[in-house]
Amino acid sequence: MARDRTEGWAYFAAQGDVFEGNGTWYLTSAEAVQFAHRHPEIFTSGPAFAALASPVPLVPLAIDPPDHLRFRKVLDPMLAPRVINRMEDQLRDQVRELIAEFSGNGHCDIVADLARLYPTQVFLTLFGMPLEDRDTFIGWVETLVEQSTSETSAAPPAAVMEAAMGLFGYLQTFIEQKRANPGDDMLSAVLALDGDEAFTEPEVLGLCFLFTLAGLDTVTATIGFVMQMLANHADVRRRIVDDPTQIPAVIEEILRMELSAPVTPRVTSQEVEIGGKVIPAGATVNLVLGTANRDPRRFENPDVLDPELADRGHLTFGGGIHRCLGSHLARRELRLVVEEFLRVIPDYEIEPGFEPKIVWPSGTHHLSSLPIRFPKVAP
Repeated sequence: MARDRTEGWAYFAAQGDVFEGNGTWYLTSAEAVQFAHRHPEIFTSGPAFAALASPVPLVPLAIDPPDHLRFRKVLDPMLAPRVINRMEDQLRDQVRELIAEFSGNGHCDIVADLARLYPTQVFLTLFGMPLEDRDTFIGWVETLVEQSTSETSAAPPAAVMEAAMGLFGYLQTFIEQKRANPGDDMLSAVLALDGDEAFTEPEVLGLCFLFTLAGLDTVTATIGFVMQMLANHADVRRRIVDDPTQIPAVIEEILRMELSAPVTPRVTSQEVEIGGKVIPAGATVNLVLGTANRDPRRFENPDVLDPELADRGHLTFGGGIHRCLGSHLARRELRLVVEEFLRVIPDYEIEPGFEPKIVWPSGTHHLSSLPIRFPKVAP
């Protein structure tokens, strides 16, 4: 899996469409995963994230119906394409500035110099927070994501507790500032809700916390995957350099093949039969989006990057009521990165001798590094 997701997901899929291992159930086929998406009353989200022991509600990911609808009703319009359109020029300028920092060097590390930085800047812009806080913010998030233990009985490492306290304190302070001095940003819009739509203080903090943990490292990881795939498929890269209108289709294909969050947890509320197997109530179930996206019964030549077939869809952003809230924003970030990078650096290659690997095992698939080289760009 670390070197080749094609081989890794094939191993998973070979275990069956529905199987149990070490007390956890796995749904690997597109049909099984979509069944779970269509039945959130059976495959519940809230209990699945209870093990994180978050001090605030993870809105809206860990909220089940009927409360879930209240949150999505007001949050979905705040992240609609028309809203992101208003931000595009600002976000494009930001990615241009990052690329300009290394384009004259003839080399860079895509992860460290671009993918690690840009999504956090987008988040800070979206929520009306100062970009000067980017590096501090990244430090907290990376500590929380990389050093947190999956053992619920183990005490969190001291560094994790320190990062969590720093992040929570920062978010709480900024929420108070936004209440006093609202702006034209998503956080101000959330705080302005009233009546039945109003968020409680813990809910606002939980929304910010979830965006921080679920929306930054996932986009960082995907930028790395996109740039790796374009390095490995020079023919595809040349095609979109010549015709940038094809960039969205290429991105969709890479999203299908390389998922940053390839497994989604759920807990069954009742006994359920699926794929000829009976899953008991209270069972932990992992929806394996990585195998569902390569199901040969749904996708022709599923292990081949083929932008011509990008309209076949994928499950990378989930499905049903819990479909990724920030999918439109993530797609926009990816498009802007590819457009601006290839505009300045149309030809590049992975540093000879370097073998890209994802961190494995890990809840989030991501490259730790992706050094590349290219012809120097004159200032």
